Amino acid sequence: MTPLTSAILLPAVIALALLPISWQLGVAALAGVPLLLGALWASAAFARRADTAADKANTALTERIIEFARTQQALRAARRVEPARSLVGNALASQHTATMRLLGMQIPGQLLFSIASQLALIVLAGTTAALTITGTLTVPEAIALIVVMVRYLEPFTAVSELAPALESTRATLGRIGSVLTAPVMVAGSGTWRDGAVVPRIEFDDVAFGYDGGSGPVLDGVSFCLQPGTTTAIVGPSGCGKSTILALIAGLHQPTRGRVLIDGTDVATLDARAQQAVCSVVFQHPYLFHGTIRDNVFAADPGASDDQFAQAVRLARVDELIARLPDGANTIVGEAGSALSGGERQRVSIARALLKAAPVLLVDEATSALDAENEAAVVDALAADPRSRTRVIVAHRLASIRHADRVLFVDDGRVVEDGSISELLTAGGRFSQFWRQQHEAAEWQILAE
Repeated sequence: MTPLTSAILLPAVIALALLPISWQLGVAALAGVPLLLGALWASAAFARRADTAADKANTALTERIIEFARTQQALRAARRVEPARSLVGNALASQHTATMRLLGMQIPGQLLFSIASQLALIVLAGTTAALTITGTLTVPEAIALIVVMVRYLEPFTAVSELAPALESTRATLGRIGSVLTAPVMVAGSGTWRDGAVVPRIEFDDVAFGYDGGSGPVLDGVSFCLQPGTTTAIVGPSGCGKSTILALIAGLHQPTRGRVLIDGTDVATLDARAQQAVCSVVFQHPYLFHGTIRDNVFAADPGASDDQFAQAVRLARVDELIARLPDGANTIVGEAGSALSGGERQRVSIARALLKAAPVLLVDEATSALDAENEAAVVDALAADPRSRTRVIVAHRLASIRHADRVLFVDDGRVVEDGSISELLTAGGRFSQFWRQQHEAAEWQILAE
């Protein structure tokens, strides 16, 4: 039995066994069980708040150390090593203070339990002595009962020694429980038709805001994207472009309105269907610690080698593979640390192209690429042989030259909608955006 179970059951069993021998001893032993358990609870309560503070300090220290390790390049380049060390030092000092406070708060609880256990022993031993003096018990019986009393107290003492570890375990289990009980992605029970035609995407008066945000990110967004078309979403930073992609992919649910894929509300699809419909290239790609091959095949483990070869060729990853000694079996490191930012982005694009999803969502896919690779990847997305409905978010207008349609988003609303030529002719926000980028591209550094 565990020490905690023993502390509850064994003393109670001993107390019940003493009743036929001496009801006075049995009653005293039974009364001691809740008394000692209460002392144990009070002992833990003394240290519980300090233990919570120490746990938070340990977590903060771990985060600071990881942050310090991950930002070494930036810190050294900026000559900001000392401030970073002071942050780690502050976390260490806080952790030391919290630990010392925890140790200090454990002392009163231990004293309380020691007093309670000594009182219980005095009461039981005194009762035994009194019964021996009156002749109710013989001396050998009294000695045997004293030994039983010591055994009666042993489980409580063991639990008292384990109390700090139990409190630490309670805090750990609390963190695990918060993960297990965290809200899951809301999904319906609908399924997606495998092999279905390329879908139409509709936004019907969609509004969305993040919890704790200052206001809605999207408000009253409505549009319809025809099957098999390529639509570019353009606009200033923070206007809600990436949020539109997240809603299409089912990563968030709108606070108002509906997002429909081929007439089916995304919110009614189950998680598997939501994942099957869309293939996504994120702005900040994440690669798993494994080979290039593993990272690309993560999108579709059942894909053939020919499909893999086609995806890496379209994303220009074949050039990367050709110059690496281990080729596609090269380990990319944690989060792709062995590759450059552009190389990581190209691998993530290959991963998205490999997945046989009818909707392709691209969020700033060329942001980390040079002009040559950007042009190649844009051409690759256009040359993707799979029939898909594509939605591309871009800041650089060179990335959207193959788009059939442009949605210009500003302040959470679609303010302009049309083809590139139509919007340029209209002379509105998109035209101004285009002109600013064109002028910036022509900047030159003049020598004096």
